[in-house]
Order: sequence, then C-alpha cells, then structure tokens
Amino acid sequence: MNKKQILTIISPIIVIFVMYPIFQSLSITFNNNWRIGWFLGLMIYWFLWGIVYPLLIIGKDNIEVIIKPKKPNITVVLLVLFPLIMTFIFRFIPGGLKYEKPDAFIFLLLLFSAFGNGFFEEILWRGVYMKLFPNNLLLRIVWPSIWFGIWHYVPGVVNPDSGQVLGLIIGAVFLGFYSSFLALKTKTLCWSIVTHVLGGIIIVV
Repeated sequence: MNKKQILTIISPIIVIFVMYPIFQSLSITFNNNWRIGWFLGLMIYWFLWGIVYPLLIIGKDNIEVIIKPKKPNITVVLLVLFPLIMTFIFRFIPGGLKYEKPDAFIFLLLLFSAFGNGFFEEILWRGVYMKLFPNNLLLRIVWPSIWFGIWHYVPGVVNPDSGQVLGLIIGAVFLGFYSSFLALKTKTLCWSIVTHVLGGIIIVV
C-alpha cells in the first residue's frame, strides 16, 4: 500500500477534524443568519477537499477520466431514477429534511449547495477511492460510504433544517453505498454526480 492510499484511508478523519471547528466558528460568527456561515463552510469544504485534495491525490487527468459521461442504457436510467423517487417521497415524510426558503437569495444558496455537494462530494468520497482502490470493495465502497455519512454530522449539527442529525447521517450512509454501487456498475462517476445533484435539488425545491 502506497502513501497516497494510506492517506486516503485516514483522510475522512482529517476532513472531520479540520472542518468541524470551521463550521462551528462560522456558525457563531453568523449567528443571526446561520445559513451564510453554513454555506461558507461548505465552500471551504468544496475547495479544500473537493478540489485541492483530489487534484493532489489522483490528479486532473484521472478526475477527467472518472467523471467522463458514458451513454446510459435502460438499467442506468432506472438506477438513477430510483434514489430520486425515494428522495421525492422522503421530502414529504413528516419530520424529513425540509428547507425553509425565506427569500430568493437564501434559496439560491441552497440550490447552489445542491450542485456543489453533488459534484465535489462525489469526487472526494467516490472518485478518489474508485481510482486508488479499484479492486478492493471494502476500501472502495464500504469505508468511504460509512465516513461519508459520519461527515454529515459536521454541517448537519449547525443546520436547524437538517432535522434529526442521526437520520441525516444514516441517510447519507445509504446514499454513499448507492452512489458507490452506481459508479461501480456504470464504470463512471458521471451518473453518481447526476443523482446526487438532482436529489439535492429535489430536497431544496
């Protein structure tokens, strides 16, 4: 196992320990409008861990390869639609994740967060592991999916709209497993990104 693989295995712990105080500090700083602090925290997270880290670990060329679209067949379409339908149903379950949209500006922030999370999180939590551990299902799918769920405690705990943080974590774990399976099945990260982005939009809208 090389240094990049070892770093990738321990990176989820580093992500959480780095980002937790950042989200907490921004939440306190923007106490009167927590969404601004939450969104700034996400932007730092996307930049550090969705851009800089993957570029250093697997490089620009590999990122372009793993996100390159492949023509979908009926199986891929169904695999993409299934979690979207489940998200749509979950959106209307009492106590489920619901965003209040007080004004157009905040709505745009939430909408942009759906695109940012969908793209950068798939590269970080699926793409990096997909590239470095192509034949190890434990390290390619199980490990990052569990930590992807645990990571959601960090932004979730400062987001009153998240509802029960434990439910958010569990839901994210399932999303992680499903996205990893979808990437494995389609041999590209493209459709995982599409599913993640559209799922986020459904929740926000």
